Amino acid sequence: MAVKVKSLEWSMSNFSSLRDIDRRKFLFGLTGTIGLAAASNADAQPLSKSVLDLPHAANGGQIDENKLWAQVKTLFPLRPGLIHLNSANFAPSSTAVLDTAEALSRDVNGDPSFENRFKFEASIEVVRASLATMLGANQDEIAITRNTSEGNRTVIAGLNLGSQDEVVIWDQNHESNNVAWDVWAARYGFKVVRVSTPHQPEAPSDLIKPFRAALNARTKVLAFSHVSNVSGIALPAADLCRIAAKNGILTLVDGAQTFGMMNLDLHEMGCDFFTGSAHKWLAGPHEVGVLYVRASRIEQLWPSMVTHNWEKMSRAGARKFECLGQRQDSRIDALKVAVDLHNTLGHERVEERIRFLAAYVRTAIAALGKVDFITPFQPEMSAGIVMFMLNTENPRSVMETFYNKYNISAVAYPVNGKSAVRFSPNIYVTTDELDVAVKAVSSLL
Repeated sequence: MAVKVKSLEWSMSNFSSLRDIDRRKFLFGLTGTIGLAAASNADAQPLSKSVLDLPHAANGGQIDENKLWAQVKTLFPLRPGLIHLNSANFAPSSTAVLDTAEALSRDVNGDPSFENRFKFEASIEVVRASLATMLGANQDEIAITRNTSEGNRTVIAGLNLGSQDEVVIWDQNHESNNVAWDVWAARYGFKVVRVSTPHQPEAPSDLIKPFRAALNARTKVLAFSHVSNVSGIALPAADLCRIAAKNGILTLVDGAQTFGMMNLDLHEMGCDFFTGSAHKWLAGPHEVGVLYVRASRIEQLWPSMVTHNWEKMSRAGARKFECLGQRQDSRIDALKVAVDLHNTLGHERVEERIRFLAAYVRTAIAALGKVDFITPFQPEMSAGIVMFMLNTENPRSVMETFYNKYNISAVAYPVNGKSAVRFSPNIYVTTDELDVAVKAVSSLL
């Protein structure tokens, strides 16, 4: 049963085989020292501390899924026993990501000369190319930001909107793609129109209909979260982008809950702008994000920050939106390590695994009875988030029970006098751990 949510006060399938069996080894870890451009370039010396060997069974090289995901779990430095079910907010970086960022940071602090730091000009392009391939985009359409919020801000602040214009947004957007529009509207006078979708949608068409009804001749932008962090509902992004494009309307897709979780092709999706963060489902370095700007939209989007090297950056595609001055380049290089892990596993495989975990825990909780779900069961309207209601007025006590008694990191929100619980399991979570989570939920019924 689905449940109606008025407000949130806090903001099984088969697995395909690897497409490229040659990518069976994921370089993992670091040697004790690092030389010029080590760890940052695709052609760098191997980071040889250890490797991930994708486990294969003897029968024709088929992947042993249980062994594979058990080994993937060892790549993350989570405290033994901790069950982390909050990737929708914050995920741990892999040990390889942490080691890469730390080694490069020590390298730069040991030799902060221009000569030593020049290497990042080349390595950041390797990272950009890797992101473009992952997202189905062109390299010049990718800007490397600090997080989704910064990407959203860049788009919101960079468009020429006036008093005769309207922006349509989803009322389940994150604040950075919701409240942020209100702030800019107060300054520039355009109108923000909020769309509410059905709380118990039966099909994607139920989600499309209210957006279509809100669009008119004055609408200039349609901005929505691909997957809502406050409900877990997944919108039919490609359909919405197609409808908007037919009416000459720009689309901003907040991909905080799908970047690193879904196998994405932004050209196929048809959006004009897409934003994401590495610290969630990608389990990458913290304070690194991505902004996609369709090539044909780059010129009409103003940068919200301009500093040294602007003349060069302004002629370099979406790079002009990352003209931020000094930043932690080591984290950007570490992003490539996180993307490499996903490339090794296969983006389809990662999505299938996360969807499997979400379906597993959702089905088990539903079997308990007495639980109403916020997130739809249908896979076309959901992704990696599972949200459900518990009949208790104190969400903080729910979180404390999860954490102190069951060693579970999750989140609960107050909703209509009850507690909405959000589970968002990532690739380092096991079904045994989800069984513990179900036991924890059962104890609160």
